[in-house]
Amino acid sequence: MGVSNAVRNPGSYISRTLGLYRTLLTDPERFYDEYIGSRRVKSEFALVLVVGLVGLVGNYLMLDTLTFEFEAFESVVINDQVRFQLQQRVIEPLLGAFLLWVWFGVGMYYVAWLYTTIGTTYVTMKRTAWALFPLLIGNVIHTAAMAYASTTLDVTEEDITISTSLADEVSSFVWSQASGETVVLAATAVGIVFALWTGYIGAYAIKDVRDLTTSEAYKVAAVPTVGYVLYIVYSVFTAL
Repeated sequence: MGVSNAVRNPGSYISRTLGLYRTLLTDPERFYDEYIGSRRVKSEFALVLVVGLVGLVGNYLMLDTLTFEFEAFESVVINDQVRFQLQQRVIEPLLGAFLLWVWFGVGMYYVAWLYTTIGTTYVTMKRTAWALFPLLIGNVIHTAAMAYASTTLDVTEEDITISTSLADEVSSFVWSQASGETVVLAATAVGIVFALWTGYIGAYAIKDVRDLTTSEAYKVAAVPTVGYVLYIVYSVFTAL
């Protein structure tokens, strides 16, 4: 259904779109059989972009709060180098979304070589992009947590435990005040659920591309999924 049809009949468009994503989340095998073709990747690129931008919003809100909080302390200098590194942390969700697209797509494609050599990377990447949709939900939760934490964050002199002026260490310390907030830690940990959900959908993304059985597809998808889950666990523990 094109844009013109959506404008003329928004109710039908919304209903169809909600049905599409409901099928993706609950019955991915049917989703890939009925909804996904093999031409172009414009929609898939847009989906991954939205996943990243949603996560970026929360980090951006937090950056403003952190900058304001630390401007009151002479012992922590937020110079241009520190600001640049903090800005890099803001865009991490955007870069991360595309890296995860590659991680799951290329990862599953090559792990599946244990079973077969058929299929193309293009179709794999196209189908894998849709498997990242649960991460959009996870990023919505994480952004909400960052937005909430940005309204309650209160840095005091006692919290300043850094004595160096090195930009990378200063930026890491400043950002840790946000990532260490309980609500943010909880949202990060909940990301494990959405990572597993992505792996579940990813199994059906790779299944037909490589002509795998369902059992084989689950094993293939488990490899990048476990890797990503371990990364989340590491992120939580280092932020404690």
